[in-house]
Amino acid sequence: MTQRQRGWLLPPAALALVAGVFLGRETAGIVFPLCALLSALVSAFLLKGRLRFAACVFFCFTLGVCAGCVSFHPALPAENEYDVRGVISDEVTAGSFGQYRLCLSDVELDGRPLSGGAWWTFYSDESRADLLPGKAVSFRASLYHPDGAVNPEGYNSRESLLQRGITVGLYGKENLTVSEPDHFSFSGFFAAARHSLSVSLRSVLGEETGSCAAALLLGMRSLIPSEDRQAFSNLGIAHILSVSGFHVGVLIGVLAVLFRLLRLRQGIRIVLYSVILFAYAALCGMSQPVIRASLLLLLSAEGRVLNRPRSGIHLLSGVLFIMTLLSPVQVTSVSFQLTFCATFGIAWFAPLSRRFCPFRKKIPRALFDSLAVTFGVQLAILLPELFFFQRLPLLVFLINLPATLVFSVLILLFWLVVLLLPVPGLCSLLSSPLSAATGLLLGGVRSLGSVPGLTLWIHMPNAVTAAGVILVFLGCCAFVRIRGPVRASFIAAGIAAIVFSLLPVPHTSTEYIQFSAGNADAAVLRDRDSVYVIDAGENDAVLSSYLRAHRLIPDAVILTHLHADHAGGLLSMIDDGIPVRRLYLPEGAEAQDIHPDFLTLLRQLRDSGTEIITLGRGDVLPLPSGTLAVLWPEKGKTRPGGDANSYSLVFRLTLKGTVLLQTGDITGNYERYCGIPADLLKAAHHGSSSSTTEPFLSAVSPDAVLLSCRKKSRLQAFRERAGDIPVYGTPESGAVTVLFEEGGYSLIPFVSD
Repeated sequence: MTQRQRGWLLPPAALALVAGVFLGRETAGIVFPLCALLSALVSAFLLKGRLRFAACVFFCFTLGVCAGCVSFHPALPAENEYDVRGVISDEVTAGSFGQYRLCLSDVELDGRPLSGGAWWTFYSDESRADLLPGKAVSFRASLYHPDGAVNPEGYNSRESLLQRGITVGLYGKENLTVSEPDHFSFSGFFAAARHSLSVSLRSVLGEETGSCAAALLLGMRSLIPSEDRQAFSNLGIAHILSVSGFHVGVLIGVLAVLFRLLRLRQGIRIVLYSVILFAYAALCGMSQPVIRASLLLLLSAEGRVLNRPRSGIHLLSGVLFIMTLLSPVQVTSVSFQLTFCATFGIAWFAPLSRRFCPFRKKIPRALFDSLAVTFGVQLAILLPELFFFQRLPLLVFLINLPATLVFSVLILLFWLVVLLLPVPGLCSLLSSPLSAATGLLLGGVRSLGSVPGLTLWIHMPNAVTAAGVILVFLGCCAFVRIRGPVRASFIAAGIAAIVFSLLPVPHTSTEYIQFSAGNADAAVLRDRDSVYVIDAGENDAVLSSYLRAHRLIPDAVILTHLHADHAGGLLSMIDDGIPVRRLYLPEGAEAQDIHPDFLTLLRQLRDSGTEIITLGRGDVLPLPSGTLAVLWPEKGKTRPGGDANSYSLVFRLTLKGTVLLQTGDITGNYERYCGIPADLLKAAHHGSSSSTTEPFLSAVSPDAVLLSCRKKSRLQAFRERAGDIPVYGTPESGAVTVLFEEGGYSLIPFVSD
């Protein structure tokens, strides 16, 4: 290869590695990728010139395939009950309805070490204040394998957990004990340190300012109230609350000034940078954005020391190559894609701003450069932002630059507080003015972020959107000489394609989607342009991600009963800004034995303007293509304080001549009140042996059954009970879509064998 070819090998090699990881993600066997890798390696040694260049790129591609195959398909222990020991390695999330969610490291299952961490969830009626980061726990729980992408536009919990080093899920807390760890745990030690520092900041600065400091310095974003996070998102500055390159850059800037004052040599500076950034990454829980930003800054500093400055594209490619090799599962993460797209936007637009800047004076030129780079960043992250969040902040170009400057100063002051924590007197002098300034700043963000119309809610982008972004980038290309009219036409055509691709499309069909939500229920009925949510699942993004991706606002939410596995997803809808205009509940739902958090939630919904209506036997709701007729419970005959399952809403959906019977969690004792013939049956209570009994199945006599549950063993047991009736279970099929047509229907599983 020529020197020029070697100089430009890194960018295509990095892209080939990433592409290979994406292919390896879909590849279960390792034998063929390994053979291809060895062949590419031999070719790279034997060939010359351009052929060697191509062989090296192909080698990186096959290396990515192997890395993706191994990292996305780890060997997992069997799903079963285990005695578990582990160390809490992150903040404990105490959710609504008594749910707890924790990350565990140093996990042992029946005394044998687990490769990777575990995601532990359980419900508890009592507060568990003893569960703190760094503590060791032991308990008995059920192990499960997290689901992949099993829903349309759904959340891939398996990959999301793998990106955090977590391979399995645990549910339950039998015989739970909490103690000090009997051995050193790296992640547990730094989790405890992070928690202790967070507590100290909140103690010195107050709850609001201390939580803001913990979020900006340590990445503890969960301490910020959800309405504040929403305000930052509406303004397009949500990245400020997530520790990333911006925060690392501020820290590096402070260190650079300090090292310059101390007149340290460049080599010593790099060593100190490396040590401090490693400690900071560990304190942030080995946050991948912190590691990526640190590596980029260290490579840039190393180039200056060796007097070999590198272009932005080469620096970006080098970091991309290294980070992909270190953790291939990161390539599908939101932060990974946003980080590299944003950095690519900077590298692409910085030369353009220098070339076409009309100003000569320093300050106007710096302002022009900043605005041009901001535009490049926003354009570069447009596709992933629309794909993952379906939101387009309208004020981002006006807000981003001043917000970055103001919060940079705030981060500097928070670091000063951290340094002065051992000196309480000096800390107290800073705390009052800093708390006042932070409160004023957050208040301004809340006020501005609550202004309606600041964010456009847009459906997911498509290939036309991607083509439009590429055209705009080509029009703004500074690396190739293009005439002005050609640039203008590229940019105009790109903007037109982006706008056209994001226009809403009318929905004309009728379909019912039963989502795969583990041992929970969530479904959506789309009847022409009307949208009805039928149960919302647990407090996760299974339902809300679908609604957000398709830009759907439900006409009504129908909850069969107020248990967390059917109604908890209301919180996710609210957090995602999806309004609940009308809520239907079964007769007497609020008087049953339910978690008190539901009563609080219903009160909040009423206060916000939600119309809450109860339904009982005999009520009929008209639909564009049919009717919804309620069969159970009977009005005036529900007993307060009872099991909410017994009074689950049971109704018959008649759509284009097809009947679907939705049974909620109705128990076998009450099935005789609603056992009517139907073409399709939604099985009750996730296939429990106490529901959907054989007499009930015989009375309904469905052509097919939909079953929402987590374990394949329960699906198999239900099939034995159902006999010859086909059963579409979410453990095998993922989400199941029923497409209604005149006089018939078709069942479409999301996951096909």
